[in-house]
Amino acid sequence: MTAFVVNVLLALIWSVTIGDFTPANFLFGLALGYVALRIAWNRGSRAPNPYFDKLPKIISFAAFFLKELISANVKVAVQTLSRIDTLRPAIVAIPIEPMSDTEITLLANLITLTPGTLSMDVSGDRSTLFVHFMHVEDAEAQRREIKDGFERRVLEVMR
Repeated sequence: MTAFVVNVLLALIWSVTIGDFTPANFLFGLALGYVALRIAWNRGSRAPNPYFDKLPKIISFAAFFLKELISANVKVAVQTLSRIDTLRPAIVAIPIEPMSDTEITLLANLITLTPGTLSMDVSGDRSTLFVHFMHVEDAEAQRREIKDGFERRVLEVMR
């Protein structure tokens, strides 16, 4: 059994033992199970498990996306209340690292989920992602923001 499945089972056992099966209690059981498994795994003679390295990256990615989502909503609200002639919409070509179809799809969908941006297309050779931005002052800054933010984190989580 993988460490993830064992962790979920420990969280279920925790929830049943406590007698209050709520999402918060289940998440607490997951966290408690993760710590217990991490300690037990390190003390045993087992080979390193990628689950223990991946989970903190996934949590970090979720926190990053939540921050970006809130930030983008505030920016769009300000732009919506501004005069329309101050907007500078643009389609920016963003060079991307070699990725699988799943990684490209995840990256494009995460970009589209943030307000003010829309992933439009991927080049035929899969090296460029075309993104429409509601307001662009500096195209290079937008490229860096996507590459250093979303792309880097998607690759960390998926690989």
